[in-house]
Amino acid sequence: MTLENFILENSLSGIICIMKRWKVGYNLAAGVIFLLFVFSPSFAVAQEEDPVILNNLGVKLLGEGKPEEAVSVLERARAYDPAGGKIASNLAGAYMRMAERTLKEGNAGGAARWADNVLNLGVDDAGVSGSLARTYNLIANAYNDGKDYSNAASILETALTIEPGNSVLRSNLGMALYHDTRREEALREFRSIMYDDPKNTLARRMCGLILYDMGEMKQALEELRYAAAADPHDSETVKLLRKVEKEYAVEKDFGVDRYQHFTVSIDGGADLSVGSEVIDALESAYGSVGRDLNYFPDEKIAVVIYPGRQFHDLLNKHKNVGGIYDGKIRVPVGGLEKEAHREQLRRILAHEYAHVVVHFLTNNNCPLWLNEGIAEYESRTWENGFYDVLGSAASNGTFVPLDKLSSALKAYGSNRVSLAYLESFSLVRYMAQTYGVYSLRRILDCLYRREPVEKAVRETLFVEMDQLERDWMRSLGIDS
Repeated sequence: MTLENFILENSLSGIICIMKRWKVGYNLAAGVIFLLFVFSPSFAVAQEEDPVILNNLGVKLLGEGKPEEAVSVLERARAYDPAGGKIASNLAGAYMRMAERTLKEGNAGGAARWADNVLNLGVDDAGVSGSLARTYNLIANAYNDGKDYSNAASILETALTIEPGNSVLRSNLGMALYHDTRREEALREFRSIMYDDPKNTLARRMCGLILYDMGEMKQALEELRYAAAADPHDSETVKLLRKVEKEYAVEKDFGVDRYQHFTVSIDGGADLSVGSEVIDALESAYGSVGRDLNYFPDEKIAVVIYPGRQFHDLLNKHKNVGGIYDGKIRVPVGGLEKEAHREQLRRILAHEYAHVVVHFLTNNNCPLWLNEGIAEYESRTWENGFYDVLGSAASNGTFVPLDKLSSALKAYGSNRVSLAYLESFSLVRYMAQTYGVYSLRRILDCLYRREPVEKAVRETLFVEMDQLERDWMRSLGIDS
């Protein structure tokens, strides 16, 4: 017998004797004994360890809008009664309430961890499962809003383990995969949706869009025409269909060759040597850019080679534009009878392929000056002679400051554009030579995480942007 029980037992005996002597009623005696028992240490400990009492308290706290306190109490209840189904369900509810609160605070990662706690409980309850799937979907939406498509896709894949047939989750997963430049995975997801629901126009449109991006024009048209016929009021589908039809009218007679890394469409009447030069240049760029930026895409990249006039007329591009990347590499090509022409083609294709890699590595989140600078650096357009040009620009006051460089690159047709390209190349070249070419990849990784370029430079090169600009200009012999 513990000391505490001994004292309690002897106290009760004493009270009973006193009450007999004073002839006190038994009801009053019982009340006194009950109060003594309730306020004893033993009763308090028993109450704290009672999972039923703790569960009821947790539910009460949850009803009062105190989910954090509810979690603490319900976790204790579950520790005492791990098999209690009602306790587990209530704890799941508390975890989800915390996930919702954390999500409202803008912390999607924290919300995901609370939701994972629910999943780990393994509650066999349809209501809990449905709520958890919806919570995961909300978290994925928050990641999508922040353009963090990789985490959005991962969250949605987890949600689909709970509700595999949920078409909303599957569509959202397909969209996240597409925006995360995982087009082939996205295509499989949307085709799976269409298998179960052939009338799903969103899935049809997305299949058409992805096939278009992959250079499969005929299949893309089939999907888009089906989607537009099923829902003629879907303006987004109709607009995309018109765009693809316009391009297909030009490209329908193009030959399409599929290689390991590229799908190349080229004018059927072109010299056969053009195709050979194109694929050789592309494979060379795949290797050189890949080594510098340590990235080799698994997906095939669509490349379209146009006669010069078709390129500018179809895409409505300025005559000075030598190529573009808009999901596909598009390049105008004339005769290649001279080595200078072939060298120009190699440089243009390397430039545009570098844009492909930057797009994949940053999810299209790269400042224009850095994007064009890397593309120029990889195409080796400017080997020598740029020091004098930049020095002259600094002397006559036309040198473009770094914070104005991206906007200057958009001013097609002005003398400012070629200078901006040269400056972008020069700065990236300085960064690669001073800090190592691998530093470019580290900066791009930061941009993929949606960090500002200033922070990316600081964390990678350990220098502030304004100091980087001054150091670069000093290397050119220019006083900043």
